[in-house]
Amino acid sequence: MSVYYDLYTSGNPQKKEEQQALYARVIPSGTINADKFVELVSKSNGFSPATIEGCLQAVSDELQHWLAQGWTVEVGEIGHFSLSLTCDRPVMEKKEIRSPSIHLNKVNLRINKKFRESLEPLQLERIESPYRTNNDSNEERCRTLLIQHLDKHGCITRTDFMRLAEISRNKAIELLNKFLKEEIIRKYGGGKTVVYLKE
Repeated sequence: MSVYYDLYTSGNPQKKEEQQALYARVIPSGTINADKFVELVSKSNGFSPATIEGCLQAVSDELQHWLAQGWTVEVGEIGHFSLSLTCDRPVMEKKEIRSPSIHLNKVNLRINKKFRESLEPLQLERIESPYRTNNDSNEERCRTLLIQHLDKHGCITRTDFMRLAEISRNKAIELLNKFLKEEIIRKYGGGKTVVYLKE
């Protein structure tokens, strides 16, 4: 099966007058959620779903434990996990900032060479992205993708909607609020745990 991609410009607003180089981006085939992934692993290896879920949870717990102590952790042939930090503001001198002003930025994953090489060569096929358009039909396309996803998976987060429709955070918020008002969807949960369900 091919990996589909399209070509995009960098979209730098400061260089609108200049011709910009194109870069390739994968057009996602979809998202395999955690439950489906466990099911697929179980079918391909013969381990029970409960065993796989238990192992995954144990790996996750142990990974968090050692990362929280500042270690870099190698997980099988996948790669190395490590932490990166961020400061609340730009700092020129060490004495200008204290530990409470430094926070976790993200968890990095550096893929092992063997794992990466196992993906090569990719079967690539270029297509026009069905998600990229600047006209009004973009909203209809996003609505269709959203409903199809909800019919299949039951719920969606804002982040997953952004990835699914290949839209920005602000556009995703705008459309989700619009679909809420139109009573196409409803919101469940609060804060970072909000998901959207079909109305």
